[in-house]
Amino acid sequence: MRRSLNAIATVSALVATVALVGPAANAAENITAGGSSFAANILQTCAASYTADKITYASVGSGTGRNNFTSGTYDFGATDAPYAATDKKPESFTYVPLIGGPIAIVFKVDGVTSLNLSAKVLGGILNGRYTMWNDDEIKALNPKAALPNKAINVVYRSGSSGTTQNLANFLRGNGASGYKDSGTWATASAQSTPVGISASNAQAVVTTVTSTPNSIGYADLSDAASKGLPFAALRNPSGAFVKPTVASASKFLAAQKVLPNGILDIDYKKNVAGGYNASLVTYALAPTAKGGAKGVAIKKFLTYVINSCAPAKGPALNYAPLAASLKAKALALVATVK
Repeated sequence: MRRSLNAIATVSALVATVALVGPAANAAENITAGGSSFAANILQTCAASYTADKITYASVGSGTGRNNFTSGTYDFGATDAPYAATDKKPESFTYVPLIGGPIAIVFKVDGVTSLNLSAKVLGGILNGRYTMWNDDEIKALNPKAALPNKAINVVYRSGSSGTTQNLANFLRGNGASGYKDSGTWATASAQSTPVGISASNAQAVVTTVTSTPNSIGYADLSDAASKGLPFAALRNPSGAFVKPTVASASKFLAAQKVLPNGILDIDYKKNVAGGYNASLVTYALAPTAKGGAKGVAIKKFLTYVINSCAPAKGPALNYAPLAASLKAKALALVATVK
C-alpha cells in the first residue's frame, strides 16, 4: 500500500510539474511595437503594468511606426495619423483608437509665463514669418505680457511625425497660410530649409525647448507638463483662448465624427465650447491575419489599454481617454485582431 501511495504521489507531482511548466512556457509572448512619441508615455506605462505578456514600445514617431509595422519589424504600430493613400500598407490590418490628447505649444521666453496665440500667428512664428518675440502681431494678442526684444528660436520635429501632421492641419484649418497635410515639417510648413532646431521625437522637443532660451515648439501635453514648461492658450473659432488640458481636448474630440475604419474625422475649425482644437487621437496598427499566440497577445494588450489602462492612468498623464462612441468603435475593431 505504501508503495502504491508513493507511486501515486510521484505521478501527481509529475502531472503538476507538466501543468505548471507547459502553460507557463507558452504564456508570455514578446511583443515588439513602436511609433507615436505623442502617446509614448501612456503606452509605455501600460506596457510596464501589463503582466500577461512582455510588451516593448519604442518612441520613434508615427511615420516610423507605420513603416515598421508594414515591413513586419513591429508586431503592432502606433500612429497619430493614418496611412496616406500612396503609402505601402500591410494587406490585413486595422486601426484601433487608443487615446487622445492636446498638442501643447511649449515655450521658454524670458519674463513670460503666459502666452496667447492664434493659429495665424502661431503658424507665422513656426515658419519664420515672425522672427522677434516683441513683434506687433504677437504683442496684440498679449498686451499685458513683457515680450522681450529677442529672436524666436523654433523647435520642430524631424522625420515623419503624426503630431506635426495634426498641428499642420489645425493651422491650415484656422487661418495660417502655407501649411500642408504632411507629417514632414519641411513639407507641412512649406519650407525647403525650415527655420529653427530639429528634434527627433516629442521628448526631444521638450528637452530642447527647456534648454534653449526664447524658444517655442510643440509636443504632447504629457511630456510638456512633466518638465514644468508653460504652454500657450490657443484662440478657438469663437475667439476664446483655451489652454491644452484633458478636459478641453476631450470636449473637442468628443464632437468629431467617427469613420467606419475607426479614424476620427477631425474638423480642426469646428467651434466647440471650451474645446481645444489642436487635439489628436493615437491609433494602434494591428494585424487581422497574423494568427497564433502573437495575434492573441496583441488583441489582449490593446483591449487592456482601451478598457483599463488608458481610462485609469491616462488623465494623470495628461491624456484624454476615448469618448464613448470612439471607445465602442475601438472595441469592435480590436475584436478583429488576430
